[in-house]
Amino acid sequence: MEAGNTGTGRRMKVIWAGSLVATALISLLATAYFQRSWSGDATSLSAKKKELLAEMRLNLARSVENEKSAVMALSDEQSRSFAEESRSSSADVDGNLKRLERLIAQGGSDKERELVKKFSESWNEAHAIDAGLLESAMQNTNIKAAELSNTISAELLRKIDENLAKMSAKTTQPARRPQMEKMSAEVAIALRNISIFQNRHINAASDTDKQAIDLSMQAEILRAGATLKNLERLGGEKSRAYVKEAVADFGEFIKVNEEIGRLSHLNTNRTTLELSLGKKRLAEAECDRALKSLQAISATAERSAPR
Repeated sequence: MEAGNTGTGRRMKVIWAGSLVATALISLLATAYFQRSWSGDATSLSAKKKELLAEMRLNLARSVENEKSAVMALSDEQSRSFAEESRSSSADVDGNLKRLERLIAQGGSDKERELVKKFSESWNEAHAIDAGLLESAMQNTNIKAAELSNTISAELLRKIDENLAKMSAKTTQPARRPQMEKMSAEVAIALRNISIFQNRHINAASDTDKQAIDLSMQAEILRAGATLKNLERLGGEKSRAYVKEAVADFGEFIKVNEEIGRLSHLNTNRTTLELSLGKKRLAEAECDRALKSLQAISATAERSAPR
């Protein structure tokens, strides 16, 4: 009986020891499995973050380049095309930002959350500037003003000069010819001064500078207009027709000059360029710095994750 009890006890001890070994082995295998699973999840999460951050930096760069191209474009069509591409790249950044925020919420550090917040603030600032900047870039008012000055305005000046030259040639009173030629020269000088002032007006940085140029142009317009009236009074029957043509062209020239001034005062090309190279560029630089820092954190986390 004692021998049977002893045999049973030994079997129980063997079974118990085997059970302990099996439990330990299962625990070890489970721990190893969950460690590998956690490592895989952590590595996968870091890889997703890295991929998103790389996309965000690429789309940020595309948005910046297209915005600059929209500002520098010489036509409305080009400006509009580049502006649309810039907005499209910005929309891609917005979408990636939402996905990144979800990943950070799923498994991110306090530093990552802080950097994402910093990026969002700078990105919102850049967005706010973009809203007006791209719209203004598509107006191209300075370029349009310069185009008017170099085409229609210049052509009207040429026609006025031509008619005044014909007037002098048709003057039948030799005694009056020197006086009329002198007055024609005065008109020509006044109009050339206005043309010079147009270019200065278009390129002036501030509205205060433009207003000062407006006064100088108005003085030249009054001088040219008064001289043309005197020429019309002095001219004979044959020469007066050319003076009238010159007066009519001068009236058109004044209208064109007013439109040049209006477009120039809007100053969209200069103001958009200043915004693009100033506040907008600073905000975008802050965005890129935040993304670079996030990339560095993701890369470090991926390298240090258990294998």
